[in-house]
Amino acid sequence: MKKKTYLVNVAYLIDLSDEEYKEMGDQLIPELENEMTVRQNLKLKWESSSTILLDSEVMNCGRCSKCNSWVTDREKPDYIDELNNGAVVDDRLLCDECLPEDHRWAF
Repeated sequence: MKKKTYLVNVAYLIDLSDEEYKEMGDQLIPELENEMTVRQNLKLKWESSSTILLDSEVMNCGRCSKCNSWVTDREKPDYIDELNNGAVVDDRLLCDECLPEDHRWAF
């Protein structure tokens, strides 16, 4: 059986001041074991890590008006895949959990 390679993304959000971020430096992204066993013969191999400073002034992201979770507006360009889907309803940015049930992006 021919195997294919799948890219599995894992995203974390962390609130830090600029000073805290600078103090942590390279320690912000923890060292991961080269191989982790997920199931019997399924192994994950660490490939890369990165950080992005979320800035709602210049990026397609913001806080849900109802629950305060980070969200990206899927109806606008340059949405951020790693964030919750959301959309603007009645001039309020809402995450997929807080959107009206009949909305396209509602969870």
